[in-house]
Amino acid sequence: MFDLLDRPLFYLPVKWPGVVPGDDGGATLTEHMVEIQVELLDREEFNAWMIEGSKDVEDMTAEERQAHELTTIKGVAKGWRKIKANGRNPDFSDENIAKLLGFPGFVSAFGEAYMNAWNAKIEIRSGNSEGSPANGQADGPTGATSKAATPRKPRTAKN
Repeated sequence: MFDLLDRPLFYLPVKWPGVVPGDDGGATLTEHMVEIQVELLDREEFNAWMIEGSKDVEDMTAEERQAHELTTIKGVAKGWRKIKANGRNPDFSDENIAKLLGFPGFVSAFGEAYMNAWNAKIEIRSGNSEGSPANGQADGPTGATSKAATPRKPRTAKN
């Protein structure tokens, strides 16, 4: 049963491209990934969060901008996992969150991942990533062809 008052926390995978030092001293492309524990806000809270988060930061000092970013992300993010620093999982503290926010590409990747989750477009790993059936057709569960997919009979002119 669906409980309108229940607001569970769940881990949302956030992925973004980056570079790391290669063996030869050059840059190697990589994909960073961390799982952020988030709470999905209701519509009114979500709208308020979006308005607050979209404030113009151009006129803010560096300290004000950092405080704004921390407040915005902590409005929905409550923890993390699959993140390592010096071989351990760092605390979900303001200082560590600020370091993560400093990674190029993280902020937009987090925003996109949260928006997709809020719109129920969560990563498609669980059910739809299995690919097409062996015969290549994306049939329904019964294998029956839907009416929309059946060829139409040509129309004849009526007198």
